[in-house]
Amino acid sequence: MNKPILYSACPHDCPSTCALEVELDQEGRIDRVRGAIENSYTNGVICSKVARYSERIHHPDRLTTPLRRKGGKQSGDFESISWENALDETAERLLKAEQLYGSETVWPYFFAGTMGLVMRDGINRLRHAKRYSGQHKTICTTPSFNGFIAGTGKLAGVDPREMADSDQVILWGTNAASTQVNVMRHVLKGRQQRGAQLVVVDTYNNATAKQADLFVCVRPGTDGALACGIMHVLFRDGLANWEFLSQYTDDPEGLEKHLQSRTPEWASAICGVDVKTLEKFAHMIGATPRTYFRLGYGFARQRNGAFKCMPLLQSCRRRLLAESRRWCIAQ
Repeated sequence: MNKPILYSACPHDCPSTCALEVELDQEGRIDRVRGAIENSYTNGVICSKVARYSERIHHPDRLTTPLRRKGGKQSGDFESISWENALDETAERLLKAEQLYGSETVWPYFFAGTMGLVMRDGINRLRHAKRYSGQHKTICTTPSFNGFIAGTGKLAGVDPREMADSDQVILWGTNAASTQVNVMRHVLKGRQQRGAQLVVVDTYNNATAKQADLFVCVRPGTDGALACGIMHVLFRDGLANWEFLSQYTDDPEGLEKHLQSRTPEWASAICGVDVKTLEKFAHMIGATPRTYFRLGYGFARQRNGAFKCMPLLQSCRRRLLAESRRWCIAQ
């Protein structure tokens, strides 16, 4: 007997937003979950976390009621209470804090996690109505997003399915093999169909780096120096696309002058990438028009975050085809 199938999308905080096919058991509950085959991005592939969704929902150890701590903060002793009592106690604590110290003393701190947009952003309605404190998103994402917008004018990117039409894919600061299995699926298509090269820039030899044709290992917090060193080589060796730079960027001559002292030797001393590898990487970028950049912004979550450098690096590439839209993607 064929089981009923419903169609949905993954609610996790992940840019893939995979299309899902959800089988129902005889009682109408979630049973098997798989990637939608007809969706050309998901292509029948999802991560193990979502593939085991039914186990999470129906597991006998799953919490189904609120727990209230009985002992001290480190006692680990909790008791089950009703939802009504939990909501009442929470509301009482919030009201008490408001009365004693003012509404701004309450600061809802949250982000996406495993929630959809409605659940994630719904708490802002309470925060606004009660005039609680708050911040725009999180400490780490806002600076990286604004830095990228400052470099490009817009936070936008390219469909990962275009990896299949690329001759080189650069994954800069993203361990896609562990965090976005679909991305690696499209990388594989590019390698099989066009012989595309895979370059990985990261701080450790992770699962994605192990699949790379070239792995560029940088010291944490120093990929900005790597980007500067690459741009130096592109300008020095005549690989910069001056026509593009003159039309779409501000003061490319000033950029070239600024980078004259950012030699491969200078960058190597900071980021730990040897000069030979850095120059090889720069020439791979300069010699390959169909290069696809995919950026993870984990690298930006420290004081030397250099997310803003990436649009500059990509703009310097010779024969960069603006009309191809294959110039960057922010993860």
